[in-house]
Amino acid sequence: MAQLLVIGGSGRTGRLIIGEALRRGHSVTALVRDPAAVVPGDRLTVVQGSPLRSEDVEEAMRGAQAVIIALSNIGSSDWPWARQVSPPDLISNAVRVVTDAMRSRGLRRIVLLSALGAGESVRSVPAGLRWATHFLRLGTVYADHEQADAFLRRSELDWTIVHPTVLSASDARRPVVSSPPGSWPSSLRIPRCDVAAFLVDAVDDEDLIGSAPVISSGPRRS
Repeated sequence: MAQLLVIGGSGRTGRLIIGEALRRGHSVTALVRDPAAVVPGDRLTVVQGSPLRSEDVEEAMRGAQAVIIALSNIGSSDWPWARQVSPPDLISNAVRVVTDAMRSRGLRRIVLLSALGAGESVRSVPAGLRWATHFLRLGTVYADHEQADAFLRRSELDWTIVHPTVLSASDARRPVVSSPPGSWPSSLRIPRCDVAAFLVDAVDDEDLIGSAPVISSGPRRS
């Protein structure tokens, strides 16, 4: 079992990542701004701080064997016209801080939750959705993901960048289909719980090192 550092563990997907990792017997450290947003658990250590502050990241990284970044560049709501709340370069700057800390500690394994439409995965996006990602507040979000993806690729760490299709709140688990960038996803939605499970799986999957899969939901099991 591994000691995992989860960055963004208080978010909707981040909380599921923590729960999934703990259920599998991993130990988890979560770096969060508000510890009250994380449900306490055995083998869970919560560190209050910011992923943009190197001293906070260094403290949270003690003993870690791998890092999962699941930050969201959020607005005041999910509405595309909503007011921007996060710094526009939150994720890309956090990736820079985290990878610097990893290099200083000799830590290599990192998994980044990105978005369909960032990096090479833009070739897997329907034209209408591709248009939408460059306008409204989504343009800011995708610019941040693009920079984060590009920076991590240049880091020379053992990285995996995961591009899920549109996230849903469904708790109905379905098989996850992993496809290379440019291929058509099997569906345009995927439950957050399945994304969380894939990210935890990815930590130990050496075949995913240096890859950026697109993940989507497969057919329901009969």
